[in-house]
Amino acid sequence: MSIWIFGPVVISTIYYAVITPPNYTTSTSFTIRGQQSGSGGILTGLVGATAPGSNDAQLVTNYLMSAAPIPRLKAAYGLTQAYDRFTLDPFAYLSRNATMEWTKWFWNTKMKVTYTSTSGSVDVLVNAYTPQESYHLALGVLDAAKRAEDSLNELVSQGQLSLANEQVASTKRDYDAATKKLAELQGNANTLTVSTNAAQAVSLVGSIDGQLASLKVSQAAVQAAYQPNSPQAKSVADQIASLESQRTAAMAKAEAAPGSSQAEHDVQVQAALLNFQFAQKNYLAAEGALIAAQPENQTQSFIIAYIPPTLPETSDYWLRFLNVIAIGFASALLLGAGSLIYSVIKDHLQ
Repeated sequence: MSIWIFGPVVISTIYYAVITPPNYTTSTSFTIRGQQSGSGGILTGLVGATAPGSNDAQLVTNYLMSAAPIPRLKAAYGLTQAYDRFTLDPFAYLSRNATMEWTKWFWNTKMKVTYTSTSGSVDVLVNAYTPQESYHLALGVLDAAKRAEDSLNELVSQGQLSLANEQVASTKRDYDAATKKLAELQGNANTLTVSTNAAQAVSLVGSIDGQLASLKVSQAAVQAAYQPNSPQAKSVADQIASLESQRTAAMAKAEAAPGSSQAEHDVQVQAALLNFQFAQKNYLAAEGALIAAQPENQTQSFIIAYIPPTLPETSDYWLRFLNVIAIGFASALLLGAGSLIYSVIKDHLQ
C-alpha cells in the first residue's frame, strides 16, 4: 500500500529535482494616474457609472494577457530566447517556431497579471530561467503596459476632438437657423403681450432648455468615453429624447393661442427667442468643448510603477519541494479514503 504514497512522492521529487528547470521570479506593481477627475464626476452623475479612466487598469491587464504585446516582447526583450533552451520538461520549452496560440498560452503560464479593483493597482509576476531574463521580461511587460495606456489616451483624445468638431458644426447650423427665424418674426415689433397660459408654457420651455443644454454638452464626453451603443450613451440619449418631447409639448401649448392676433405673434416671437437662446447656449458650449478637446488641453493618464522590478537573487528550486510534501499528504488522504470506502463496501457485501 505504501507505493500509493511513496510513488507520487518519488516521481514529483525527481520531476522537481532534475526534469523541470527552476524559475527566477521578478515582481512589479503599477497603477494609472493623471486621469481627469472632473469629467469623472459629470459622467458618474449622468450615467450612474464610474468614469472610464478608472477602467484603464483593467483594460491594460487584459491587453497584457492577450497576444498583442508578444511580437514586441520577442523582438525587443528576448521572449523566445528566454525559454528556447534544452530541458527534459516539454512544457518548460518554447520553440522559436511555435504558433502564436501556443506562445500566448506558454507566456501566460510564465507571466501572471492581477488587477485589484479596490486600489486600481496591477501586480505582475514574471518567471524565467535566469535572473537577467526574468528582470528583462518584466521591463518588457511594463513597457507594453505604458504603450497600451498611451494608445488609450490617443484614442480617447481623437474621439473627443472628432465629436467636438461634429457638435460645433451641428450647433452652428441650429444657431444660424434660430437667428434667421427670430429676425423674420421680430420685424419692427418692440413689445410683447403674451397671455398668462402661454407665458407659463414659455417659462416651462426655458426651464427644459437649461436641462437640455447641460445634457447635450455632456453627451459628447459620454460618447467619447464609452461605445456609442453602450448602456451609458443610450441612457443619456434617452434623457435627451424625453426632455425634447416635453419641450415640444410645451412649445405647442405656448403657440396654441386662438386666432390671429398681436398676442399670438408675440408668443411666436417669444418661442423663437427661446429657441435662439437655446441654440446659442449649445453653440457656445460646443465651442468650449472643442477648445477643451484640443490635445494640448488634454490631461493624459500614465503608468506609475510604484514597485519597480528588481533583479531576483534566488530561484524557487528549494521552495517548490514543498509541493512534494503536499503531494505526499494528498496521496495519504486519498489512500485512507479509498481504504475506508473499500472496507465499507466489503462489509456491506458480506
